[in-house]
Amino acid sequence: MAAIWLTALIRALTSGTVVVLASVLAEWLGPVWGALVVSLPVSAGPAYVFMAMEHDAAFVAGAALNGFAANAATGLFLIVYAHRAAGRNMTATLGPAILAWLAAALPVSALTWTPTTAFLLNALVYGAGALSTRHVVRATLVRSAVVARPRPLDLMIRASAVALFVAALLALSTALGPARTGVIAAFPVTMTSAFVILHRRIGGAAMARLASVAIRGVFGFGLTLLTLHLMIQPYGAAVALTVALLVSLIYSAGLLVVQPRPGRQEPGIVTR
Repeated sequence: MAAIWLTALIRALTSGTVVVLASVLAEWLGPVWGALVVSLPVSAGPAYVFMAMEHDAAFVAGAALNGFAANAATGLFLIVYAHRAAGRNMTATLGPAILAWLAAALPVSALTWTPTTAFLLNALVYGAGALSTRHVVRATLVRSAVVARPRPLDLMIRASAVALFVAALLALSTALGPARTGVIAAFPVTMTSAFVILHRRIGGAAMARLASVAIRGVFGFGLTLLTLHLMIQPYGAAVALTVALLVSLIYSAGLLVVQPRPGRQEPGIVTR
């Protein structure tokens, strides 16, 4: 019994620490960098590491494939958020975005996917999202003179939310099976917890831009899951997880290179 609780504590601390570090960087560096940071697999990553420790390669491969398909639901979440954020409060923006994710994820969990069909679905959703939000990405925001100092309570809330999510997902994974586990693991818990806090602090216009850039970044997370699905059975968990992480980092670095350079107009995140 003690070993079970110790394992759960390690999972919670590991997942929470990863999210806190990513959140601090996102708050200090502004919307573009923040979008790229929160697009990294900071919640699903630890979940898949622990999943690989508890289940065989076939289970993780199945979860990753269905997670890749469900990544399209996260794209819809970001599209709705980006279009509604400017001029609206957090509840009026985040509520419809979460409903959009649920509406897309439920049918995804009921279908059988292949790497090709999952890729086509993601390409369709994220392509449409990139086109429909390009005007937001190009918008110029006024730099603030004050950079946010993340509050300890905010960090604790985010860390706790992700830690509980990962712990609950792993506890239920055997009963849920790989398909449903992968879909649930794709829920953007890191983004949701960050958006709840940041929307009030930096305003809807900056959040619209952050979500719009994140649309481009989260497509890369889907490619990370596709890599994990394709590699874990022939090469093993350690190699597959490592290469999948490298795919995520390389994609995000490339996305940063091609981002427009607004120079000194790029905003910091302010405390309100």
